[in-house]
This record gives sequence, structure tokens and C-alpha cells, in this order.
Amino acid sequence: MATRKRTAPPKSAPCASCKGAGQITESVYTGRGARRRRIAEQEATCLDCLGTGIALAVSS
Repeated sequence: MATRKRTAPPKSAPCASCKGAGQITESVYTGRGARRRRIAEQEATCLDCLGTGIALAVSS
């Protein structure tokens, strides 16, 4: 009997939003209406991959 070939599990694709880093940069704004302006950038956890850097499988 021939031995069965084992296939490697598929490699996960890096998250498109954070490019595999797990962190994204968001702009912080202040003011209202026409006077609204960007004042800083803040790092946040990527909500698409929940900080893992690996794209999660989306079930339809």
C-alpha cells in the first residue's frame, strides 16, 4: 500500500488593513464644522484581524 502524501495547511494571508502589523494609525480631529482639523495620529488595534496580523476567514 502506498504512503499518503500529507499536504501542508494553507498559509494565511496578511491582513489588508494593517498589512500584517496588527496596528493601524487613525487620525485625531478637533473642532466642529468648517473649523474641523487634524491634530495628531493615534495607533489602534486593527479590528479586521483583532491585532493578530492574519486575515480572519469571513463566513458568508
